[in-house]
Amino acid sequence: MSLDQTTESIAHFIGLFHLAENEARLRTDYYEFKLKQKLAEAGEFEFKPVLNKAPFELGKFNPHSQYTPTPEPPAQVAGNGSLALPALTVPLDGTGAIGPDGPVPIDTGAAVDFIMGSVTILPFIPLPSSVITVTIQTIHLDDNDVIGDVDAAGFQPLDGLYAALEAAIELAETLQPWTTDGLIAELLDDAGNVLPFLDMINAVEDPEIEGLNIAIIEDEDTEGVYVNGELVDEVPELDDHLPAFIKAKRDKLNDDEDEDQPAGVAKDQVILDTGNDAWPTPVNSEHNVSAGANEAHNHAAIHTSWIDAGVIAVAGDVINLNAVSQVNVLYDTDQYHDTLQNDPSAPSQAQNIASTQIDNRDVPDGFEIEASTSTDLPSNWHVVRLEGDVTVTNYLQQHTFVMDSDRLDLTFSANSTSIVTGENLTYNLGAAADFGQGYDLIFVGGTMLSLNVVNQTNVLLDNDQFYGSGMDDAAVSGHDNLLRNEASIHQEGIDTQVDMLDDFKTALDDLQQGVDDLSAAVAQSAYFEGLDQLRVLYIDGDLTQMNVVDQVNYLGDMDQVHMALDSVQSALDDIPVAITTGSNLLTNTASITQTGFDSDVMAGGDYYNDALLYQADLIDTDANPAGVGMTGLTNEAVAFLADDMIADAVNESLEAAGITNDAHTGGTALDVMQTMTT
Repeated sequence: MSLDQTTESIAHFIGLFHLAENEARLRTDYYEFKLKQKLAEAGEFEFKPVLNKAPFELGKFNPHSQYTPTPEPPAQVAGNGSLALPALTVPLDGTGAIGPDGPVPIDTGAAVDFIMGSVTILPFIPLPSSVITVTIQTIHLDDNDVIGDVDAAGFQPLDGLYAALEAAIELAETLQPWTTDGLIAELLDDAGNVLPFLDMINAVEDPEIEGLNIAIIEDEDTEGVYVNGELVDEVPELDDHLPAFIKAKRDKLNDDEDEDQPAGVAKDQVILDTGNDAWPTPVNSEHNVSAGANEAHNHAAIHTSWIDAGVIAVAGDVINLNAVSQVNVLYDTDQYHDTLQNDPSAPSQAQNIASTQIDNRDVPDGFEIEASTSTDLPSNWHVVRLEGDVTVTNYLQQHTFVMDSDRLDLTFSANSTSIVTGENLTYNLGAAADFGQGYDLIFVGGTMLSLNVVNQTNVLLDNDQFYGSGMDDAAVSGHDNLLRNEASIHQEGIDTQVDMLDDFKTALDDLQQGVDDLSAAVAQSAYFEGLDQLRVLYIDGDLTQMNVVDQVNYLGDMDQVHMALDSVQSALDDIPVAITTGSNLLTNTASITQTGFDSDVMAGGDYYNDALLYQADLIDTDANPAGVGMTGLTNEAVAFLADDMIADAVNESLEAAGITNDAHTGGTALDVMQTMTT
């Protein structure tokens, strides 16, 4: 009878197993047969005993060396056979050497050189390396919550809200007077490429756009603390300007055991300052809705103490540039039943804060170093050569995009309610620290560049809509936002510009021709009085130090809230529903610290020392960036308005002012290492 498929497979496997077993047995028999055949052919093997005794025995342990050096033969003198030379002794008083025939006048140093040989110990000089750090941090968050029936409540689609935010972003990036895209790659290729960028910095002007508050501060006037273009004594504390909702939340988290907690307020409730006369301040509600109170933070810190020297001689240009650009764009409009309504008692704030301390100073005209008559000058000097460029470069880009556009059709039936659809927190943190070496004298065969650039942008759309008769009895906080840019540049060590001395110019020319030594006129210059040994570094290419920070926060908090009266009336009981759709916090914080020596800098080319502070803010509480109300606004309409009413009009104004629009939202991706990988 035929077998089923399973039985046949098992039988087949058993057969294969038997075949494999028989094959193994046959292989064993075959190997035994072949071994006997080879033994018969080779004859009998002769086995001998193995000697396992070592021919040497270990002696007793002796910790002392048994080596005795062989004496050297006496010196050979031609014609006289073996003759030992007379010994010369050097008295401690250095008066001379004593020979067989009496005193021999001889220089003490020469005698020592004759006996011991001439030895000069040069100072050790480490060669510097280059450091390039590229840090790109990106956060993208979409938190668009929906509660209830969107169609029945008449909410607008999200496409139009995204388009409105893109229009605001386009405007903010257009207001930026320069871009850092591709800048690092160009300067790493050739530090001299900074000159066109320097020209663009010097050409920045006020675009004179309606509603735009702008301040441009240049050169030595940038030192100090500026807040929205005004010089102040100190940086304002962030805690003093926090939105009320966020401040109350932080205080409660930091002090949960506060004995002064108001009576009847639970520890998990936030006291809301609405600024609404209809409800006392603060409001303690059993029904809380939080659709705002988002936080977006970018924080960057750079500290460099790379290579420096008391004297730096540069064959090419010496360029020092510090530039800070800060832009805040805020649209904060609320509509109640399609009617624009704003609360002036809790307005939103925008802060641009820049703190600059620069210790670069120019000496009076005609300043010259006087020749030194001191004998306390370096007796030895050592020059090390580095072929190529030396750079320490830090690039930090922090980019945050958050969309928190909630659509809420609210209904309350419990004694207490807490609805949280906002309160998102994003945080980018970047830090870099670079530490190098110090020298006495640095020669640079190319360009010496010191560049610090900070770009900061905040964009917030907080255009909220409220529908339904139940909103008339609600305590609503739709404003009280804070946008804050804070930048700090601190340079320690005074770089003093001095004229190029002829001896140093000659030394630079010699080093560029391949000479590895210095003349005594340079090494024993009055600059180095008091030094025993001189450490000298020659860099054949450019000496570049760059720190670039680019920070961006984009937040769309356009909430739509519907609340019918019959849905909440039974639950209110004389206690309002507290609704928070504002109270957002956006911060960009950047600090750059450079430490070094007080240096005298000689430039064979030109000397550039520029600084620029650009602060701009645009706050609109009357309309969204497309210029019309959000109600009934479709995606196509927003896109049309954004293109025709925002981008074109603003671009024309800025192009007329010599400013190029290069938004983060368009164009090619940044490749800061493009010249290093091609």
